[in-house]
Amino acid sequence: MLQNNAVRTLQYDSEIRVAQQPSPTEPRVYDSHISITSQPRSEAPRIPLPMPIATVTGSRTFIPLAGYDCLADLPSVHIEQTFELNEALTGVSSENRYVVRSPLGDAIFAASESSTENNRLVWGSGRPFQMHLLDKTHQEALVFRKKFALGSLCCQPKNLEIWIPPGNVLGRVVQSPTFMQPEFFIEDGNTGQPLFCVEGPANSGFCCFCLPKDCYFKINSGGNMRASIDHKWLASKSQYTTNIYFSDAKLTAKERALILGSAFLLEYLYFQTRF
Repeated sequence: MLQNNAVRTLQYDSEIRVAQQPSPTEPRVYDSHISITSQPRSEAPRIPLPMPIATVTGSRTFIPLAGYDCLADLPSVHIEQTFELNEALTGVSSENRYVVRSPLGDAIFAASESSTENNRLVWGSGRPFQMHLLDKTHQEALVFRKKFALGSLCCQPKNLEIWIPPGNVLGRVVQSPTFMQPEFFIEDGNTGQPLFCVEGPANSGFCCFCLPKDCYFKINSGGNMRASIDHKWLASKSQYTTNIYFSDAKLTAKERALILGSAFLLEYLYFQTRF
C-alpha cells in the first residue's frame, strides 16, 4: 500500500514539473527594460564625389550629377585596350579591359569586361558580356550589356544596352539589316526613338571581316554629322585605339555616353580579332 502511494506521488510530482517547464513555442517575457541600440537601415544612395578633370585650358574639379557627366565639353575620347602577359603567352582570350582617356591622356573611365570562359572560347568576339565603367572616384558610372545574337539576317539584330546606376536604361544601340555597309541606330532608353544613325564604310558589305583595320564611322542626326568613330594605329603606344570625335559641341553628356556605348559595340563586332 505504501509502495503504491509512493509511486503515485512520484508520478504526480513528475507531471507537475513537466507542466511547469516553459513551452519552446511560447514567447519569453522580460521584466527588465530593453534598449534598442540600432535601427534597420536602408541601402545607402550613390553619392557623387568630387572629380578632377584635365582640360585644354587647365584642370578643374566638379561634382557630377551622374557618372557620365565627365564626358561633357570634351572634344574627343580615346579607348585603349590593355593586354595581359598571360593572354599573350597562352593565346587564350581573357576578359578585356580598357581605359577611356581624354584628349590630354587623362584617364576618364576604367572599363572591365564580365563574361564566361565558355562564351569567350565558343563565340569569340561575338560573345555576350557586361562592361563596367568606373570613374576616378571608383564609382560605377556606366554599364554596357550585350546579349548574344546571331545578327539581323537571322532576325536577331546585334545590340548593346547602356545602363546607369542604380538600374536605369539610358539607351541602346541596335544593328540595322543592311547589306552594302554597316549601319546602327542609337535609341533613347525612355522613348525608344532613334537619336543617331551610325554608318560604316561604304561598299564594305555586311560581313565584319570586310572592314580594314583602319576604318571610319560617321554618326549622323537630322542630316548632319554629329560625331565620328575611327580605329587607327597609335605609333606612340604600338597599338590600335578606337577614337571618338564629337563634331557638335552641343551634344549633351547623355548623348556622348550613348555614342561611347556604340564605340564599344563596334570594338567587339569589327575591331576584335583575338579569340
